[in-house]
Amino acid sequence: MNNNPNSAKRSIVSLYVANSLSLIGNVLSELAVPWFVYELTGSATATAGVMIAGQLPNILVGLFSGQFIDRFSAKAVSLFTDAVNFMAIALIPLLFHLNALDMLWLGMLVFFSKVFDTPGHTARHVMLAELIEKHQLPRDRVNGLYSLLDTIADLIGPIIAGLLLTLIGAVYLMVIDAITFGLSFLIIALGFGLKKHSHHERRPVSVWVAWRWLFRTPIVRKLAIYDAVLNTVATALLAVALPVLAKNFSGNGTLYGLWMSGFACGTTLTAALYSWLGHRLNPITLLKITPIGQVIGLLIIVTVLVMGWPLILVAGGLFLFGANLGVGSMMDAKLLQTYVPENMRGSIFAAFSSTRFVGVPFGLFIAGWLLDSMAVNTLFGFFMVLCFFASVLWWGREPLNNPSA
Repeated sequence: MNNNPNSAKRSIVSLYVANSLSLIGNVLSELAVPWFVYELTGSATATAGVMIAGQLPNILVGLFSGQFIDRFSAKAVSLFTDAVNFMAIALIPLLFHLNALDMLWLGMLVFFSKVFDTPGHTARHVMLAELIEKHQLPRDRVNGLYSLLDTIADLIGPIIAGLLLTLIGAVYLMVIDAITFGLSFLIIALGFGLKKHSHHERRPVSVWVAWRWLFRTPIVRKLAIYDAVLNTVATALLAVALPVLAKNFSGNGTLYGLWMSGFACGTTLTAALYSWLGHRLNPITLLKITPIGQVIGLLIIVTVLVMGWPLILVAGGLFLFGANLGVGSMMDAKLLQTYVPENMRGSIFAAFSSTRFVGVPFGLFIAGWLLDSMAVNTLFGFFMVLCFFASVLWWGREPLNNPSA
């Protein structure tokens, strides 16, 4: 076990900074793409279609990406995905300048970038788990800070995007996104200290063994279903409902950015509190009560829209929604790091990530369809029912003291 404090500090800082840069770039493109598509088409359904193209890889990658992480190393996979992402995203503004960017190309490039985006995030989660064990770092504190930096990226990104949508236009935000992947590649390459494992050290389990383990481990299986349900709501809300509603109610990209910043403020607060208090909190209790908080946040949003109150108040509902949603990623990290065997982490983390997105295409389609039908109340009612179901999953007693269960 290597407990060199300088090595630990260099590696953890490199991982934190690289992941934050990548996430800031993703936030910029995630706001820019739906806004750009809706400007071109005026159709919420078309906007949802492009976003579905970007989400499908999140389901598919769990079938293969974990094998590469377990066979080679999380660092190698992270570097590879950053390099490919840089090229895929950079093609969007390049094709735009060549007058060759149409909806088909845009959908294909968004799909292609996401194919390599999710394995990169999965690899960095595995790298974090390896650092915690190698240097005997406090698990709750390190995971909390990792999530805190994620949410700070979510906070900064919308503010920048809202301004740049007005100043330079949606497509050009992709240039910034590509640069962040390039910087992430350099930081991980130069600053992260864990070495590549040899083929003899790494004996990855088969895809089917990984999936069988996931679905036969009750608490991990339940957590995957819980995440899938809440992610269906969150992605449809953030990627389709909010940009369409902002465009229809105000046409103001800055307002859209402020709404998203309200959401990010909520997740940032949660991550900060968990960094210091997480070891004192019961994970199951948090998983039970936070979906109810999300329901209240959604109720505030739809009430503001229906009653014609000042639109800036939507940010308050998104703050509450984000504060309760932010617990999920930290619970994922803590429980998976505790329960998943070291030699299966890449495969299990990737499979788990895949299940989290299984309902997202359905949620995006429903959101686009109902928004084109002007059925805003129905859409938010659908969101609230799903959140309540996620809470119900954890009612009852759930033992946490047997990782092999």
